[in-house]
Amino acid sequence: MITPESVKLAYRLFLGREPESENVINSLCQNTHSVEELRAAFLKSPEFVQGISEYIGKPQTVRQRHPFHLPRIPVEIEVSDEVLASMFERIHQEWEHLGKTEPHWSVVTQPKYYQADFASHSDEFYLSGKHAAQLFTTVLRRCGVDQTKLKTCLDLGCGVGRVTVHLADVFERVKGVDISASHLAIAEEYCRDKQITSVEWQQWQSLNQIRKMSEVDAIFSLITFQHNPPPVMVWILRTVLSHLKPGGVAFIQIPTYKTGYMFEVERYMHSTPTNTMEMHFLPQHEIFKVIGEANCRMLEMREDAMVGSEDTMLSNTFLIQKNK
Repeated sequence: MITPESVKLAYRLFLGREPESENVINSLCQNTHSVEELRAAFLKSPEFVQGISEYIGKPQTVRQRHPFHLPRIPVEIEVSDEVLASMFERIHQEWEHLGKTEPHWSVVTQPKYYQADFASHSDEFYLSGKHAAQLFTTVLRRCGVDQTKLKTCLDLGCGVGRVTVHLADVFERVKGVDISASHLAIAEEYCRDKQITSVEWQQWQSLNQIRKMSEVDAIFSLITFQHNPPPVMVWILRTVLSHLKPGGVAFIQIPTYKTGYMFEVERYMHSTPTNTMEMHFLPQHEIFKVIGEANCRMLEMREDAMVGSEDTMLSNTFLIQKNK
């Protein structure tokens, strides 16, 4: 098993720097299963090849991770209200199952967070959420957003409260929402044990609940949208952005490309649910369309390495602001 310490050491040895985020470390832990695989991942990385090229003075061919000539991925977005509700309920059932069986592993998929071993890694698990909250505050400063004017924050897909408890140090009021009652029960208990009183928890059991959400100053969501089929992603993104207060911001991560990915509504609706986390992708142009229709503008978009193989998959994190 590849450990986070092994990944950090590989970064220092091969690239001469620290990893850019905890999510990159988690991804390598999950997707490389031996020292040989970890070494190969670094030796083939464009950053390492470029560095070697400069060191030996001989240009090397560096392959772009996502060349401009890649084809579009066919993704169907438009569905009826009935189909949308059915998709939402399918995801609800999958995550209720995960919440009852492996709630912490389903948030950060490393073997040490399985229920059998979690107790000895609990502190490390919740501390990892601090980095995610800091990413949010850092990008706000970088984009000139006055954080002191943001009083309320929605943690969308809060899970067991890994990041929520750290957002509570930043905002006066935080609402943690999730589709799984089991995850929320753990989050609420953890918050109670830590005597954190500024967080309100709510389970989103239906689309109608989301429609009726209160306006907020800020929205935070990492590694959540990707577990919903594209029509649900679009609907939720459009709905939550419509409930941002003027000048409010949303910090949202969404995978936007995978080689060979396609989404057909009819095929999906006739597939068998697996009780495991689904992984979906929403093209960037669909996200830009929703942002414009919601009377918002994009302040920043970054590649974030929050999905698996970066040779075949692309994920972006967006900082979005509601027009005043």
